Amino acid sequence: SVCLCRLVFPPLCFCRAMEARKTVAVTWPSDGLITEEWIDSFTQTLDISSRSSSSSSSSSQNLSSVLPVSVIDSIISAASKILHHEPNCLRISVDESPSCSVVLVGDLHGQFHDLIRLLDMAGRPCYSQIFVFNGDYVDRGAWGLETLLLLLSWKVRVFLLDMR
Repeated sequence: SVCLCRLVFPPLCFCRAMEARKTVAVTWPSDGLITEEWIDSFTQTLDISSRSSSSSSSSSQNLSSVLPVSVIDSIISAASKILHHEPNCLRISVDESPSCSVVLVGDLHGQFHDLIRLLDMAGRPCYSQIFVFNGDYVDRGAWGLETLLLLLSWKVRVFLLDMR
């Protein structure tokens, strides 16, 4: 069976509470290893930053104050090293066990908040829960950079789990 869920925005009181929180600039882990805690903090910082301004120009200024270029470079560099060694098409094998699943996601179109909600609803990517994203990660939406960086961060994290 297929379950279709309509993604909804959080209530207004939640948005106001998020805006009231102070965001701190993201730093790259000193050991270069992305943990789930780092991704949680990264996601929260990007979420607060994206909700704190209404115009795209003030939003990009706000983003640059919490997301240094060095962190962006580190995420892209770590993901590039992984992606350059993978073929364009991957065969995904799902174990017979009921604990292994594949989550197929359609186009995101830069909808960062929908991605956060999807991960909350479906669970975190891991070796036993494989996410397949259809593409169109960044076009049309206001938060394409945030969407792409979060996806790349999860790619690096799950790859590191597989290496253990």
